[in-house]
Amino acid sequence: MNLPAELLNPLLAQVTLTALIWATLLTSRLVSMIRHRVGMEELKGDEGYRKIADTDAISDNFENQFEVPVLFYLALVLLMISGKSDPGIGVAAWLFVGSRVVHSIIHCTFNSVFLRFGAYFIGCATLVWIWWRALTG
Repeated sequence: MNLPAELLNPLLAQVTLTALIWATLLTSRLVSMIRHRVGMEELKGDEGYRKIADTDAISDNFENQFEVPVLFYLALVLLMISGKSDPGIGVAAWLFVGSRVVHSIIHCTFNSVFLRFGAYFIGCATLVWIWWRALTG
């Protein structure tokens, strides 16, 4: 099967974003554990995680990558299988990924809920449009 690049590339970009957030989480947690002298065994309970709370936003963002983006993956795979891809959907797919990148940058740095919600809303509205196109052809 010849997969359309206008859908495959943004899908892979979203996967890459998730991998980058995962690597950032791993690195930041290890650094925080060293800085706060938290051993692995302390992470069995809440006390250890409270000591490395400076990584909570990154952890929350990593979890976010398995919420709304799952619907993005499914929509793009369905579009690829059905052959319903077109340049408009490709642009929308990149807009979704861009909104997720902006959302992640905000969430993992200065964490303005107002700005983060703006990026989230744009991504969700774009995803609704992608699904509408997928279902109506």
